Amino acid sequence: MNVELGPPGGSVEGREVAVRVGQAVLAIVSGLVAASALVPAFEWVALALGFGADSAATAAFVTVGNVAGFAVAALVFLFYAGDLDLLRVRRPTARDAVVAVGGSVGLIAAGYAILFAFSAVGLAPSTNRALENPPAYFLLMIPLSFLTVAVGEEALFRGVVQGELKRALGPAGAVAGASLLFGLLHYVAGTGTPAERLVYVAVAGLLGVGLGAMYEYTDNLVVPVAVHGAYNAVQFAVQYLSVTGAV
Repeated sequence: MNVELGPPGGSVEGREVAVRVGQAVLAIVSGLVAASALVPAFEWVALALGFGADSAATAAFVTVGNVAGFAVAALVFLFYAGDLDLLRVRRPTARDAVVAVGGSVGLIAAGYAILFAFSAVGLAPSTNRALENPPAYFLLMIPLSFLTVAVGEEALFRGVVQGELKRALGPAGAVAGASLLFGLLHYVAGTGTPAERLVYVAVAGLLGVGLGAMYEYTDNLVVPVAVHGAYNAVQFAVQYLSVTGAV
């Protein structure tokens, strides 16, 4: 049975949906496995360089190792499947730059608006475990948000996951599906009650919709990478100012 979904005239079949969803989930699981393998190696490097186990530098190495696992899994998956064309990457145009700047401002504003909306009904998201690190970690993560975190997460979720789902569900279905999976991943990244973690999942998922939409609109992975990096960088900057008493 065909179901109209995605662009006008497009249709998908149940078997195709199952295959693409399965591949998307497999890519995410591969990312988690790769991250679990690389994090100890990155931590060992930090300790070998003389950084303390509880230092900001070691925490940054661990974070980079985690997202490096996502990036490695994404590339291995694409090479193995012969789907390198899923990663739509090119030199940004002036239009891309405008979308990236406007998208960054919009995503940051949307993030605070979503949090305010949840707060108005008495709900709060869990705290990301990364925010438990020393203040210097937040400063290190400002540039690393652009160079590592956003690259790894966007390559996996927008490049591979959204790309695979698009083949079965069309653009709208792919953005929704990838955003849902992106949000669910954040359940394990937060600390707090199950309800707080679910709110965190909802916040991340809703922001993922914006990132996915920008990827589809520009057809260039560089744009969501830049916007994601800007969003995270602002969060780390705000957290640094907050814990150091600057604000």
